[in-house]
Amino acid sequence: MKILFVALALFFGVWAWKIRIYLKWERKKKENVRPFYRWDESVHQEPEQKKRRRQAAEEFFSIKYQDEEKGLARIRADGDPAEYWCNLGICQCQEFKQTHKPCKHIYKIALEKRLINAEGGLL
Repeated sequence: MKILFVALALFFGVWAWKIRIYLKWERKKKENVRPFYRWDESVHQEPEQKKRRRQAAEEFFSIKYQDEEKGLARIRADGDPAEYWCNLGICQCQEFKQTHKPCKHIYKIALEKRLINAEGGLL
């Protein structure tokens, strides 16, 4: 009987430990994508944003990730004059500096991380 009790305690202890690790990973994942969700979903439905999202889906981009988990990358579209530092919440391009809304570079990273689909719906 003691062996059964110890075995059950060990079994539940291991599972509790695994669940704790899983929840820790999930929390970390959410923290890494949080900057993208600072914009309300209605922002992504504006005509200019739909255009940017379409550009992100259709254009070719050169992406060099510095930290892929957090979405930090040097990114350049075919028509861009320079390479920009970009993550899910901020970009160095003029478009972002003027509008403070997601640019095609931010949308491209969001598409690659599967946070949005090409039609613009948040996943």
